[in-house]
Amino acid sequence: MQRRSLLALGLAALVPSASAAPALAAIPPSGRLAFRAFRNDSPLGSHVVTFANRGPDLIVTSAIDYLVKLGPITLFRYTLRSNETWRDNTLMAVRSETNDDGKTDFMRADRTGDSLAIDGSKTGRYTAPPGAIAASHWNPREVDAPMISPQSGELLTFTINGRRPETAPGLNVPAQRISLTGPNELDLWYEPSGTWASLRAVARDGSIITYVRD
Repeated sequence: MQRRSLLALGLAALVPSASAAPALAAIPPSGRLAFRAFRNDSPLGSHVVTFANRGPDLIVTSAIDYLVKLGPITLFRYTLRSNETWRDNTLMAVRSETNDDGKTDFMRADRTGDSLAIDGSKTGRYTAPPGAIAASHWNPREVDAPMISPQSGELLTFTINGRRPETAPGLNVPAQRISLTGPNELDLWYEPSGTWASLRAVARDGSIITYVRD
């Protein structure tokens, strides 16, 4: 497996608009979304998103853990830890750290007034375009906004190729499928409430990554 291939998942993609309120209906009553990740139908790892209120703030925490092994030998390991702070429906800050098979990356975002300042391991410091936010698949509004990689701070561009009703993979529930192309092919499913339901992506090595929600 190419070391960078799993980045095509869209981990560094698609983000909600800072100018639009997060769809609070997208937050499940349990305050937690947990997915099992598969690569070509083989277990790959997990992606867990948690939501918590802290005073006036909403804290959204993402934890991604991928591991590919051949017997006792580890072939590939990827971890990402990200925290978003929302206040009054505005993204205030992001802190993200990634270990991509031994290579570390980071992204920092801090709001000052109407501006979001970014510092990324591959970008240095810059001011994000209006409405840009770090990648966070939990909110369906992300597909209509500018995009910043939570791994490195890079700006990415995706194009929406279609939206259609469809049962979410692995779940017997109706959903809307949103198909995108850009750095990779990516499909996201959301329930009518806005709750994130599933993901499918074509990685750079051609493998298929899918998510099944627990």
